[in-house]
Amino acid sequence: MNTGYLLMNISKKLKYELNQALLEEDITVQQWAVLQQIDQRKEITATDLVQYLDMDKPTASGIIQRLEKKELLVKNDNPMDKRSSLLSLTTLGRERLERCKKLSDHVLEVHLNVLSEEEQKKLNHLLLKISLEKRA
Repeated sequence: MNTGYLLMNISKKLKYELNQALLEEDITVQQWAVLQQIDQRKEITATDLVQYLDMDKPTASGIIQRLEKKELLVKNDNPMDKRSSLLSLTTLGRERLERCKKLSDHVLEVHLNVLSEEEQKKLNHLLLKISLEKRA
């Protein structure tokens, strides 16, 4: 079977099931991705967030506004550029992210339990290799 189709199909299934699981926390997959990026970098501008997540500005802006309304992130003045803000997680945002990580881990575990531990390591290694590949 075609590798591209297989990757797309499992990605679609995982995204759907993750979205369903995250409903428990009133978070969408896109909101979860934003929270994760902010958590990884501690502070980030919306422009950088758009670039990292390959998202258009209006979509990112809407997600940021919704997360801010839920008090999961805050905007602070950017001392390096007065035209932009730095986004960071609130304590509530970090707590919600941790619960979402557990839900995500469970969804992934359900799908990966058909693989041995060694096969899972190999899969991670191969996916990481592909994702880090530099394109000419």
